Amino acid sequence: MKYRPYGKSGLVVSEIAFGAMAIAGDPDLQAGVSRSLLLALENGINLIDTARIYPESEAVIARTLKDWVGPRPAISTKLASANRSGFRFGGPVEQFYSPSDITSSVDRSLTTLGVERLDIVHLHQWHYRWTHELVWLETLERLRNEGKVGLIAVSAQDHEHDSLLELVGSGRIDGVQTIVNLFESRPMNALLPAAARAGTGVIARCVLDSGGLARLLGEDEFGSIPFLKNAPTAEYRRRVKELLVGFVPEQAPSLAELAMRFVLSDSAVSCIALGMAGKEQVNAAIAAVEAGPLPAACVEDIRREHVWTKNFYELLQ
Repeated sequence: MKYRPYGKSGLVVSEIAFGAMAIAGDPDLQAGVSRSLLLALENGINLIDTARIYPESEAVIARTLKDWVGPRPAISTKLASANRSGFRFGGPVEQFYSPSDITSSVDRSLTTLGVERLDIVHLHQWHYRWTHELVWLETLERLRNEGKVGLIAVSAQDHEHDSLLELVGSGRIDGVQTIVNLFESRPMNALLPAAARAGTGVIARCVLDSGGLARLLGEDEFGSIPFLKNAPTAEYRRRVKELLVGFVPEQAPSLAELAMRFVLSDSAVSCIALGMAGKEQVNAAIAAVEAGPLPAACVEDIRREHVWTKNFYELLQ
């Protein structure tokens, strides 16, 4: 496993973070313990990314870590919003993350995970106006002073990565989480360079675009993937075929490996968060990142020719 600094925080993280959004549905669960997570830890993954609202995720992580005999991994979690109905539409920050809501979410995560401190805490959503409504930040800073929170971070709203530019430039947060993948390379134009200048850690998510960049999906498979069910399947498949023809196997033996190595080719990325269910997925992900970044010319070609400005999330209910 290779490691990178999480910005200027002093935390060093594995290039893969174990994404625990669907860990409760892992077929490798045994008595509520994730064998996939244990395998990831055994292979040097030292960051787990979860959220208060991921079903049973924090509880499964807690049970699994009781079976783990090595060094405790860092845990990144995201606050539960008080206003789920307005998740994509915004409003005053106190309707979503009031001081009492933030404190309650942190305390519940601490209790469920069975830890004394959360290493990274994210706002689970972000709207630009909150850059100037800083009660959320003041609350998290207070909790950090109390020893409950380590690093303070923000998860970018859907594909709205540029809404974080002013906040990152202020230097007031330790990290961000944002979508970066073969189709969504726009963060490499502005957000990632800004994060590098500010010393902000970056967790890249949706690297496989919810499974759409893991392989060529059959047309009937899109409907079974919540985050892809609104995708124009013919256009999606056409674009994936172009990637396969242009880069597989010459630059990478599989589409999934191409996707992972593409994102890690940007040195501003601290790590990629991957949901990994089963030993095969864990082993494949580790092998992919061990191959290292893609050639610079390949990265440039993908950024120029394959960027696709889209947001299927807007249609989610």
